[in-house]
Order: sequence, then C-alpha cells, then structure tokens
Amino acid sequence: MTEHDSESTPAPQGPPRYPVSPKSHYEDANRQRFVAPPPMRPQTLGTLPRKHYGSTGIMPVGQLALAFAVLAPSWFILQASLMVDYDGLLSMIGVILTTVIMPIIAIVAAITVGLPLRLVPAINRWWAGNARTYVSIAAIAVGLIAAGFIKTVRQIGEMDGIPYDTVTPDPTLVCGGWFLLALLLVNASLPLRWTNRAGS
Repeated sequence: MTEHDSESTPAPQGPPRYPVSPKSHYEDANRQRFVAPPPMRPQTLGTLPRKHYGSTGIMPVGQLALAFAVLAPSWFILQASLMVDYDGLLSMIGVILTTVIMPIIAIVAAITVGLPLRLVPAINRWWAGNARTYVSIAAIAVGLIAAGFIKTVRQIGEMDGIPYDTVTPDPTLVCGGWFLLALLLVNASLPLRWTNRAGS
C-alpha cells in the first residue's frame, strides 16, 4: 500500500471497539466529573397538569363591587316590602343602614361558602364558567323571590305599643332567593362555557 493510498483511505466509522464508560470518557475529555441526569419520575393522571377555567382564590374587587351594586338596591326593595311598621325618620335611617350592612354581610358569607368552589381543583373545574349551572341558580333565585311575593305571610304583633296586623311576602323565600343570588354574583367567573367538561 502506497503513502497516497493510505492518505485517501477514510477513517473507520462507527462506535469504538473498546469498552467506553461515560464517566471515564468524559473525565478524560474535559477533566470534569460526569454527572448523570436524575431518573425521570413516571407521570400519572394525578400529576398531569389540568386546564383551569376562571380564577381561583379571592375574586376580583370589581366583581365584589358589581355584586354590591346589585345586592344593595335589591335588598332595599325587599326590605321595604317586608316592613310592618314605619315611624318616619328612624325607620328611614334603619333602612339605609341595613341597605349598606346586609349586602356586605351577604358578600362575606358568599365568599366563605364559595371557598371550595375556587380552591378545590375538582370542584373548580366543574364550577368555573359553567353557564348552565349559573343560569339554573339564577332561575332558582328569581323563582324563590317571586314565590315569596306570591305566598304572603300574615304578621301580627306590637311595635312601640302599637299593635299591627298586616300581610307581607314570605321572608324565608325572599331572603333565601336573595342570598342565592349573592352567592352566584360573588363566585361566578368568566369566560362562560356551555359544555359539561372543563376541557371542552
């Protein structure tokens, strides 16, 4: 074999024919210890990320302000319809104070009751943006309030030494429907979806 033939002969390709340890190979190559990557943990259905709709945790301040803007005047109307006596200025002051206080109490209670809807992942995936559920709850709330006005209750008693005998809407149905509406306004979230599955 001539010198020209040896120069034109390509170098053999393929893996080395001697045993190579990654540790010894890389130590010889760059004088640094080879660190093997940690083994990957197998993923299960419980560890795979899941898509969330809506927000979790505390709801936006704008949503709470909107809820108060709806609950305050509606409570004023309901409270006026449930009054059995009116004595002028004192009654008006009481109505104004309760119009401010009662919606705040209802909002705080709705936040507390609705914590599982936002903090429990499985419940949040079902609840967040579920337009069908929102519409159903709103219909039930309006139905309870309407039924309260249809089903009147006779109120008999005495206030400030003055007896009264009057008919008012059913306070249980009216207040129950109003609080259900507060629960929906405080805990509902966007965007809306009309499918049963959160991932659809």
